[in-house]
Amino acid sequence: MWKESFIVGIEFIDRQHKELCDVTEKILRIVQDEDFETRKQECVTAVRFLSDYAERHFAAEEEYQLSINYSDHVAHKALHRAFIATVAKLDEKLRDADYSMPAVKEFAGFLTTWLTYHIAGVDQKLKKKERLSDEKAGTISSYMNCFALSAQSVLETMIGPGERGVTYATWPGGPDDIRIMIGLVGDHKGEAMFTFTRDTALSLIRSMTLMEVAEVDELAFSALSEIANIISGNASQLISAGGKSSDIKTPKIITGFTGADNRSGFYLDTELGRLAISVNLV
Repeated sequence: MWKESFIVGIEFIDRQHKELCDVTEKILRIVQDEDFETRKQECVTAVRFLSDYAERHFAAEEEYQLSINYSDHVAHKALHRAFIATVAKLDEKLRDADYSMPAVKEFAGFLTTWLTYHIAGVDQKLKKKERLSDEKAGTISSYMNCFALSAQSVLETMIGPGERGVTYATWPGGPDDIRIMIGLVGDHKGEAMFTFTRDTALSLIRSMTLMEVAEVDELAFSALSEIANIISGNASQLISAGGKSSDIKTPKIITGFTGADNRSGFYLDTELGRLAISVNLV
């Protein structure tokens, strides 16, 4: 999974990121292995590594940020703590499910997506000592614009630059599309609905894992949920920077197609397919 675009240019950080890529690759390989003992042992080893990784890598990276007076140290540290909490929850799920294939796929989906975005996006800010939040945040008043700006930025990080114009129109999608809902809390309550076409979902997974994926399963649901979570989290930061308190809830997979969506929304057409986002505020 290691790519040249992941390079930060700080030797110890790049070395440790490569270690994380190696572990993620192993997890992706075992989702294709039906042998239970192999699956269990690799997951146990991976969780043990991630616990140690979180302790030594995050601590070293955070110490480096302080040494260069990195302005978004607190926000970056919060991302690290959120990762640790999510890994702990997934570890519990793995053990409760006795390392079943669906549980392992959910673990692999989260780990792949978090790795790709955090290394290719967030950690790249260390090169220029930039802030995580966009400079335009204080001038943005529309929730929809915040989600659109965030979606464009996240997709550029995940799949590279490309032409991704925003079309402000509701697109309900079809019965085979995948929908993820994120609850919104703060000054305004509501929810954001993410609609991925099936082809878009599969293309995103292939792009991140470099695996030939043919079905939308637990790995895909987990990865798409984390993408929706990242976009919503970044949008929430922009909303908060504009003067409104905003936070998000845990992603939920929505099943059942109603054929209509009355929320205000927009969609992005990318080289990998279409992603639509609608927002409903109370």
